[in-house]
Amino acid sequence: GARRSVIGDSPQLLTHYYDDARTMYEVFRRGFSISENGPCLGFRKPKQPYQWLSYKEVAERAEALGSGLLQQGCKPSTKQFIGVFAQNRPEWIISELACYTYSMVVVPLYDTLGPGAIRYIVNTADISTVICDKPEKARILLDHVERKETPGLRSIILMDPFEKELTERGKSCGVRIQTMQEVEDCGRENRHVPV
Repeated sequence: GARRSVIGDSPQLLTHYYDDARTMYEVFRRGFSISENGPCLGFRKPKQPYQWLSYKEVAERAEALGSGLLQQGCKPSTKQFIGVFAQNRPEWIISELACYTYSMVVVPLYDTLGPGAIRYIVNTADISTVICDKPEKARILLDHVERKETPGLRSIILMDPFEKELTERGKSCGVRIQTMQEVEDCGRENRHVPV
């Protein structure tokens, strides 16, 4: 009883609260609907006011990114794992929603447990695509590929700008490096219906 929510009034475990929100994708769509396209993701630079992306902007970017992932060979399936190696920021949530929009599984990557954690997660979840925030994190991923420790990694998508040198380094070990903007643009040109 101590572990039971106050919103559940029966002995059955609660699987959902709203009938139209049984998946994380549906939870987002419900927020879109009841907020009437209100503010969705807020962010700010130090000592600056918050800026907001609307639900519509977030939904559009998530569909574009997800469609771009599908164009590059990812499958709309719960067997498709996409790594996200980034700090909290709007692009993290957009990446997560892109996965939910096409029934893919988002797998957070983190290096707080030491350098072996990334290698372990990428290999255990059979991740071929990782979305990351900074070029330094892409370099960490490439280090593992070059040492043949993560042979399945084929694509890195970066949120932040990066040097051409990184693209060349990726090419030399069989990893495609792209900006998140490029993948979103590809998805806008090749739109897929959410799955």
